[in-house]
Amino acid sequence: MKGVCYLIGAGERFDNIICRPDSDDFVVAVDGGYDYALQLGITPDLLMGDFDSTEQNDPKNNRIPILSFPPEKDYTDMMLAAKKAVEDGFKTILIYGGTGGRIDHTFANIQLLSWIAEKGRRAYLIDNHYTMTAIKDGRLNFLSSGDADKYSGFVTAEGYGYISIFSLSDVSEGVTIKGLKYNADNITLNRLHALGTSNEFTDSDCSIDVKKGCLLIAAQTRRH
Repeated sequence: MKGVCYLIGAGERFDNIICRPDSDDFVVAVDGGYDYALQLGITPDLLMGDFDSTEQNDPKNNRIPILSFPPEKDYTDMMLAAKKAVEDGFKTILIYGGTGGRIDHTFANIQLLSWIAEKGRRAYLIDNHYTMTAIKDGRLNFLSSGDADKYSGFVTAEGYGYISIFSLSDVSEGVTIKGLKYNADNITLNRLHALGTSNEFTDSDCSIDVKKGCLLIAAQTRRH
């Protein structure tokens, strides 16, 4: 599948999103994220959810396809949207409006990053302060200069402050960090100790590798 899939939820809103959708991208407005998409001037390709948090705009008053679900269900609306993105073959998923407000929804979306990584795809949970992603048995690269890249989810190292690395697995083995202020070679992280908190970008390209396990990477955003 060409392009990336944008999932726009009903959480925290901000106007200066990293990249706007291109013609080969696919935009899913998730429940009240329909209002957010319209605020951004983006017309979704699909609406999904139980529509219990749409504020002003009735999604039924348009010709956009709708997949609706009852409020009582096993998965969150965002999870159902992510499952569709994976099933449709998208390798990169950008999630906006997935943080803020209810902390249980934010945490559910952080868990969702891990599920998407388990499927061999890459998702980025983006808000006005942090960009988060999960990697499983793989590598994440940051470039020290360049333009915003929707396929990497991160702008550049120049656009970020602190970066923290957490193990979502019980144990993550073979963690190697290069190009940050604090580097590491083939160390082990676990989910009980936040050893990777508050690292810092330098002016170099950097990378984070994990041989076995799943890592959550949270980069502090400088948008202002």
